[in-house]
Amino acid sequence: MRGNTGSTNTRSGRVTSHDVATEAGVSQATVARVFSSPDKVAPATSAKVRDAAERLGYVPNAIARSLKAQRTDIVGAIVPAAGEYWQHVLTLFSRQLTERSKQLLLFSFAEPTQVNDVLETVARYRLDGLIAASASIGPAQLARIEQLAMPTVAFNQPAASGLVSSVTVDNEAGSQALAAHVVGRGARSAVFVGGIASTSTDQQRYRGAVTEFGSHGVPCRYVEAGAFSYEAGYKIAQHLADDTPDLADAILVGSDEVAFGVIDGLRERDIEAPRDVLLTGFDGLPQASWAGYDLTTLEQPIELLVEHALTRLLDQADSDPHDVVVPGTIRQGRTTHA
Repeated sequence: MRGNTGSTNTRSGRVTSHDVATEAGVSQATVARVFSSPDKVAPATSAKVRDAAERLGYVPNAIARSLKAQRTDIVGAIVPAAGEYWQHVLTLFSRQLTERSKQLLLFSFAEPTQVNDVLETVARYRLDGLIAASASIGPAQLARIEQLAMPTVAFNQPAASGLVSSVTVDNEAGSQALAAHVVGRGARSAVFVGGIASTSTDQQRYRGAVTEFGSHGVPCRYVEAGAFSYEAGYKIAQHLADDTPDLADAILVGSDEVAFGVIDGLRERDIEAPRDVLLTGFDGLPQASWAGYDLTTLEQPIELLVEHALTRLLDQADSDPHDVVVPGTIRQGRTTHA
């Protein structure tokens, strides 16, 4: 004798929209509309369906719904696997996407040589949009992304201009402002410490510094740390310290994370900012205000940049590639002020 099994899916433990429809006394199509287009369903009917769904423990199938709606509500982001700056940026992207009822899917890489493999992985996914968030993504790779025919925005990647829509801080103007700041504090020689010389962000920031220093007759050479990391900054600081007593009056560092390493590396050699050298960063990371660093830096308006990026990606995806450049502001810290 067979007992009453209730729902047709009791054995699997999975409640379907058919079960909810039976429980609520409506059609399966009505259940689908309640969870996909609630504005098209009468409030009383919607409440009855949702009550039934709650009683049964029903969870809508996001994949099935996305296939029908031709969207997944998932936005991908290609990002370096490490870096305080990108962790800060991704937190804001995730928060703003959640407010838009979308999710963030990360595609990370440890080394720039892995970007091509990441792009092949991205191509297998159905995404509502893609954020190219790394200076290590070069023009050839951006062209490959463009071939994927999905809405894309490059974040703080000046090399993307003309290939895909991009949103970036004004790198040149920011470095010019920092150079003018240290010149005003008496600097008559300078060094610019970049992360990776081939990246467009490094090139623009160095160009801005050289332009401003040059207008005051102040020489400024470029030194490559080799990565945008604390460890790279700490290591290059030992090289800079070897220049003592010919250490430059000012060190402009192309990113805050590298600058933190430079500060600690110089301290190991009893070289302090601002006592022995004026030192600045670039990005405006939260750690820049920590007492141990109190770094003068170019603060990026990250929330605004993220907002612009998502507007381009989700609201204006069908328009031609467009560049948005947003100015930053100097945060004056102890590293340039006694």
